Amino acid sequence: MKKLIVTAVMCLGTAAFAQDTTGTPRNPGPSAPSNRQLDGPSTGVEAQEVGPAISDTAKKLVGADQAAKDKADAANKTGLWKEKDAFSLNGTVKAKDDDDVTLARMGTLPEVKLDVREQTKVTLDGKSVKASELPEGASVRAKFQLEGDDSIALELKATSPKK
Repeated sequence: MKKLIVTAVMCLGTAAFAQDTTGTPRNPGPSAPSNRQLDGPSTGVEAQEVGPAISDTAKKLVGADQAAKDKADAANKTGLWKEKDAFSLNGTVKAKDDDDVTLARMGTLPEVKLDVREQTKVTLDGKSVKASELPEGASVRAKFQLEGDDSIALELKATSPKK
């Protein structure tokens, strides 16, 4: 008998809590959305609104990122490099080809590999040349900028090695 009374009390108690007005569904009016909303404090965004919001934000971020890349590409194509913001270094040509030049530096300083692009000004003894035409051992004064992990040569002024 005690078990029956305890079970009845538990059922009635649970039913009493279910009738609490906080958080019960309300009847939507004619202007309310058809989905059921709960009275009481708002708990955030509806689940069906999350996906489109993320998608819109991602499109904005990707679009902004692509616009920045397009602007940088246009600046590189037109040769609008900021030489006032460039770094400089001195060294001698250790290896070279059309796409990059490796410069050895004095003392214990490490070698530097500079990417050479179409806009890079390469001169040897005051004459314009291709990077692959620089002789090994030529002394070079270089101006470069950093682009991510790459060092991009803006200007390479080389003088022929002394024989």
